[in-house]
Amino acid sequence: MPILRQDPLTGEWVIIATERARRPETFASKVEEREAPPPRVDSCPFCPGNEHQTPSEVLVYRKNGKNSEGAGKGVGELYLDDTDWDVRVIPNKFPALERDPNAPRKMPSSRCELFLSHQGYGVHEVIIETPWHNRHLAELSVREVEMVLRSFQERTKALARDVQLRYVQIFRNHKKEAGASIEHPHCQLLALSYIPPLLNKEYARSHDFYLEEGRCLLCSLIEMEEASGQRVVLQNDRYIAYIPFAAPLPFSAIIAPREHYSSLEVSPAGWEKDLAPLLKRFLGILAEKLEDPPYNFYLHVAPLRTPPLAYFHWHLEIIPKLTVVAGWEMATGTFINVTRPEEAADYLRMPRKEMAGALKS
Repeated sequence: MPILRQDPLTGEWVIIATERARRPETFASKVEEREAPPPRVDSCPFCPGNEHQTPSEVLVYRKNGKNSEGAGKGVGELYLDDTDWDVRVIPNKFPALERDPNAPRKMPSSRCELFLSHQGYGVHEVIIETPWHNRHLAELSVREVEMVLRSFQERTKALARDVQLRYVQIFRNHKKEAGASIEHPHCQLLALSYIPPLLNKEYARSHDFYLEEGRCLLCSLIEMEEASGQRVVLQNDRYIAYIPFAAPLPFSAIIAPREHYSSLEVSPAGWEKDLAPLLKRFLGILAEKLEDPPYNFYLHVAPLRTPPLAYFHWHLEIIPKLTVVAGWEMATGTFINVTRPEEAADYLRMPRKEMAGALKS
C-alpha cells in the first residue's frame, strides 16, 4: 500500500509509492556516457589562464606556492601546476539579479494589488571550486573542500553588510541534467532582497514547534534519527547525513550540524573542518552507488543579520536527479518517492562487496 508521510520541516505531504518501488540499485544513473573531460579546457572561462574572460574576483584563495615540476604530465596538468589560485568567487557574468544603488529599499507589500512588481535587486555570484575542469567535490582533497565551504561563510558575511539584502541562497547543480550550464565545477550564490516562501514555511513550522515543545525542530529530528539509525548514512562528531523520513525523491538527503547553529554567520571558526570530509564521502558514495548521478544541493539558513535563533537549525539538502518531476508534482506540489527512505539509506550504507552481490541477485 502507498504511504503518505509529512515532511516535519515544511509540512508538505509526500507519497511513498511502495507498490511502484524498484530495487534501489536500479536507480543508477542512465545518463548517456560521455568522454571524460580533460583537466583544462581552452574555451572554458573558469579554467586557469582564462581569468580575463570573467569579472574580477570578489574573493580568491591563493596557493601558498607553485609547483612547476611537470615530468610525465600532460599539457593541462602542467598549466594547472602553475596556476596560483585554489578557489575563485566572481560576479555572475549573466546575473539573475543585479545590485542597483538606486533600487527602492522596500519590497511592495499590498495584499490587494494583483500585479505587484519590484526591481530585481540582488547579487549573483559564482564560486569556482577548483582550477581543475574535471574534478568535482567528491574528487577534491578534504582541504580543498574546506576552502569551498569557507567561501560560503565569507561571502555570506560580506553580503550581510548590505541592508537591502535579506537572504543568501547557495546552491550547486551537478551536471547538465541538474541545470549546470558550464561543466567546470562550481556553485552559485544568489543574495535576495526578500525571504523565499519555502524558507518562510520552514521558519514558521520551526518556530511553532519551538513554542510548543521548547526546543529546536531539527535538533529533535536529528536526535530521533540517531536513536533509530534506520535512515542515517554517515555521521561524525559534529555532522550527520541522513535520508529524511519524508524524503520527496529517491536518495534525497539532509546533512546538518549536530550542534545547534541557525546560520553560517553565527557558526564558529573551523565549522567546515568536520563537514568537508563527511560531504566529500557522501558525494563519493552517491557517485559510487548510483554511477555519479546529476544532483542539486542547497543550503537553508536563517535570514541575514539575525542573531542566533533558538528555533531554526541550518542544513544542507542534496537531491539526486533520478526520476522525472512531471505534471503531478507541478500541479499539486506533492512529490511521489518510489523508494522507501529506509531502503535508500540501507543501500547507501551497504559495503561494496555486499552491493555487488545485491546487483547480481
